[in-house]
Amino acid sequence: MPIQETLTKFNWIDIVVGALILIMSYRGFKKGLIVEMFKLSGIVLSIYASLHYFSRASDFLYQRFTSIKLIYWDFICFTILALISYLAMAAARNIFCRFIKVEAEGGLNKWGGMLAGFFRGCLSASMLFLLFYLSTVTYLKESVRKSYLGSQCVVTDAKVYEFIFNHIVSKFSPGDKLNQAIYEVLE
Repeated sequence: MPIQETLTKFNWIDIVVGALILIMSYRGFKKGLIVEMFKLSGIVLSIYASLHYFSRASDFLYQRFTSIKLIYWDFICFTILALISYLAMAAARNIFCRFIKVEAEGGLNKWGGMLAGFFRGCLSASMLFLLFYLSTVTYLKESVRKSYLGSQCVVTDAKVYEFIFNHIVSKFSPGDKLNQAIYEVLE
């Protein structure tokens, strides 16, 4: 992509992506590899739980509370599922770290934590942009679409979800189906 096109697509979304990645990389460097691996696992669990179940949960709630539009239920369910699954992994991390003191060797701990933080930042940015897509605010959706990094970053979580489903979940639950609603959201 030519430099001029890159600069014309650059907007506040790109700054958010950069800031999230830098902040989480720095935190990973400070906290270490073990803590950051739990946080990365938490965001991966969040991705799977929210993307796999948000449309089922929103359809269920919409049938019972029809006064609220389905698109609002999608947003609410996605957010709640992501938060609950991330907090569940945070609780598991706290319990693990309270009883078991494990730390990788000096340099590996710091630099491994930074690398895990980098990936967590990328996935967190993608989750945030998916939330923007699910929102009814067209400005947020268009900002992500028109940005340089946001338009590329938003599909990351869908790819992670698809990978987890195809390579792990489908082996244990062959009757379950990939949630196609996420691809409708990304259109």
